[in-house]
Amino acid sequence: MGTLVIGILTRPYGSTNWAFVLNLAKAALEKGHKVKIWCSGDANFILKKNQKPFAKKFNYESQIKELIEKGLEIVGCESCHLMRGIHEEEFIEGVPSRTMTWFFENIATADRVLFIGEE
Repeated sequence: MGTLVIGILTRPYGSTNWAFVLNLAKAALEKGHKVKIWCSGDANFILKKNQKPFAKKFNYESQIKELIEKGLEIVGCESCHLMRGIHEEEFIEGVPSRTMTWFFENIATADRVLFIGEE
């Protein structure tokens, strides 16, 4: 099986990008692929734990936890989250902070790379 690396630079709400990325990650993991997600810019806000689910429709924290249990590796950009006042201890359990070097190293060894920015 292959490795899919996804870089995402989009806010967590007000966009369908995150729903797409998490559904794609789930499908790839279920087929036996490795999936790694790099959260850059405002995407780091999705990594904060204890966010209130909105109208039972958006509960990305539970989806991320479920995917981590299935093997998802998801990380926050160290510079990006610190500039936004988010500290690693505020992240969902199992989500580390990494430098951009992590992203580039994983791109170099991935079978497929997808990068999603703002609309």
